Amino acid sequence: MRKIVALWLFVFFCSDLCAQLSVKGTVSGDTNTPVAAATIEFYSSGRPVRNIIADGSGAFNIDQLKPGEKYLLQVSAVGYRDQALALQLLNDTVLHIRLTPNSTLLKDVVITGKARLIEVKPDKTVVNLAENPAVVSNSIAETLGKIPGLQMNGDRVSIPGKGEVQLMQDGRLLQLSQKDLLNYLKSIPAGNVSKVEIITSPSAAYDASGNAGLINIITKRNKQQGYNGSIQAGYKQYQQYPGLDVTGNVNYNSGKWNLYANANLFRIRHRYGFRWEEYYPDRSWIMSDTGDYKQHNLVLNAGADYQLSKKSQIGFSVGFSRYFEGGADYVRNHFYNGGGQTDSVLTTYATYVPLARSQSYNLYYKTKLDTTGKTLSVDGSFLTFYRTDESDVTARTFTPEGEPVESSTARFYNNTLQNINIYAVKTDMEFPTRFAKLQWGGKVNFIETYNNMRYYRLTDADKIYDGQLSNEYKYTENTQALYLNGSREAGSWTFQAGLRGELTQTSGYSYIRQQGNKNNYVKLFPNALVNFRKDDQNSFALSYNKRVRRPTFWNLNPYISLLTAYSYYEGNPFLQPEYNSNFQLQHNYKNKLTSSFFVALTNNGFDDITIAHVDTNFVMRTPKNFVNSSRFGISETYNFSAIPWWESNTLFNIYYTSGHSKLDYVEGRKGWGAYFSSSNNFYLNSSKTLSTAVNFWYQFREVTLVNQSDAYYNLDLGFNAVLWRDKLSLNANLQDVFGTSGASYTTVVNGIRQKYANLQLNRNFSLTLIFKFGKKDLPATERVNSNQEERERI
Repeated sequence: MRKIVALWLFVFFCSDLCAQLSVKGTVSGDTNTPVAAATIEFYSSGRPVRNIIADGSGAFNIDQLKPGEKYLLQVSAVGYRDQALALQLLNDTVLHIRLTPNSTLLKDVVITGKARLIEVKPDKTVVNLAENPAVVSNSIAETLGKIPGLQMNGDRVSIPGKGEVQLMQDGRLLQLSQKDLLNYLKSIPAGNVSKVEIITSPSAAYDASGNAGLINIITKRNKQQGYNGSIQAGYKQYQQYPGLDVTGNVNYNSGKWNLYANANLFRIRHRYGFRWEEYYPDRSWIMSDTGDYKQHNLVLNAGADYQLSKKSQIGFSVGFSRYFEGGADYVRNHFYNGGGQTDSVLTTYATYVPLARSQSYNLYYKTKLDTTGKTLSVDGSFLTFYRTDESDVTARTFTPEGEPVESSTARFYNNTLQNINIYAVKTDMEFPTRFAKLQWGGKVNFIETYNNMRYYRLTDADKIYDGQLSNEYKYTENTQALYLNGSREAGSWTFQAGLRGELTQTSGYSYIRQQGNKNNYVKLFPNALVNFRKDDQNSFALSYNKRVRRPTFWNLNPYISLLTAYSYYEGNPFLQPEYNSNFQLQHNYKNKLTSSFFVALTNNGFDDITIAHVDTNFVMRTPKNFVNSSRFGISETYNFSAIPWWESNTLFNIYYTSGHSKLDYVEGRKGWGAYFSSSNNFYLNSSKTLSTAVNFWYQFREVTLVNQSDAYYNLDLGFNAVLWRDKLSLNANLQDVFGTSGASYTTVVNGIRQKYANLQLNRNFSLTLIFKFGKKDLPATERVNSNQEERERI
């Protein structure tokens, strides 16, 4: 901590510049009408220094310019001629730039600009989804696994070799359980997403959650006056089951008002499951679980932004979602003796009827305090999540010959209720000064959760309440956070440092067990980034940040969920957060080759472990804080676009992991791991309206915490056709061609080797039509809402 503070003081108070100047001004047309969204590019010594966009009143401001330096300004806007200005700054300067309209009327011509597929920056990587034809028909849940540098393993998103990430949408953290989050992401078409930011070195302005960083999903927002929208209809085939995915969205901008709304209906039937193996000294058992589920999702969102004045804007949004994923699990548990012969077979059949709905409300206000860039924003959010589940479980034991064992049948019924309310208020201040750009702010959030699980044993005539399995649990969590962040440019150097402090109070109480737990703690989360741009081709970045992974609300709930008559899952109300420290040294060459050396340290890590005993077949799975882990490795990423008809991104990571268990009955692990991926777009004509995509990744054997995983891989194929002047698109996509994307892990607990294999059948085919109407979309705007970190943990 002393070194970080010393570095910060050195950066901000030991300047090698005497003073810095600013240029501000306005851009207007020949009738003095403001030209909104005009682009102002600053060049110095023949290379770009800054690229900014004028606001709705045509105003712009750029600071931290060197006195005496010669600059070239190029101003451009749609419908106007470009204008260039040469400046040599001696004082702060005010410009009034007037553009001349184009005299040539273009008819039936569409002017488009093509962004880079991948842009590498010191603190993040930006992936422009609009340039990837393989993802057009997919939901964003399916798309994340196809993005170079991301890995989708079941319902978890991670950066290969570096760990899991936290997901945000338009700057707001998505605080849902992994399964509910996956369902929500399935409702967002990739066509509604402008780009995805992989933020590996978040500043203190962001919440501290996410082991390896944050993923920000930025949706499209209309800036052009008038209306536009799209309708998307897709056919999806999972295994042998057909499905439907329909999405509609509309935007309207009248100048002061910007209105938007979207709706999605998703219906599918699919199978998934897992295989669980336990190897005792004198026997073993293997359990396979195959689920057959129907999924019906409905999501509605709407909002409005209103320009109060040239300096101030207010906006609100509302959302409603309804998820249903009902079906049945069929479990077969084979017990083997020491000779490998079947001793008995336990079957469990369970039906589930879950129904979840959520409502969200968001209100924000943003204003510019003066013309120097001082900005204040306030954001408030409320989320309510309500879910009910009903299930029937029947377990029965059979002899090796298939005959039922007398009096072996056990039947259970349970109903579960979960109700969560989250309130959050966040405020941020941007305060540029001559020596640094400062940012500070704070956030408070209040969480209330209530869970009620009732278990009943069923007989031929009665339903008997089981107080040992049942539970009623209430949990509250309040967090207050303050942060300060500063950044500065000094010639070819860029410095950034920040500190975030979070004070948290938690309280959990089980009414049936009459057991409570309270916890209060303060944690500091520093970050630092130094970037050096050697020349137009080479840049170097050194970064450090500390992150936290908090337990989900279900992890903390001491409920019991039966898997079979001999196995169950139980939450842990004493579970504590996990802390991660990340270091990275990165070199970028021409935005094509990115090399990095990284170190990730995990302290007080938690994971689900299965506790089995040699003297019984009974096993329990529960989360525990039990591991410290360290990992170091190198990463190489290469972006290829030298051939007009081929764009490619290739990634290779190799790393070494050492996981140390703090529990004497859980073995630690050490070992090497590696990951390779290649994403390719092939254009079939010169206008690039016909294209194919081939995406492949291979995960080699690796160690994660104390788990050893086997190798697995995935291949996706896609085809996209843009028809009828960019109004109609046709996309076909085949995901997980060989059905090989399921992972498997091996752990040793109590001297018993355990293996867990994901039997998720991810192979699917989709065919999608997208029709766009209204005026052509302009680039998406971005706005950071309140960062509701708690939604990820529902």
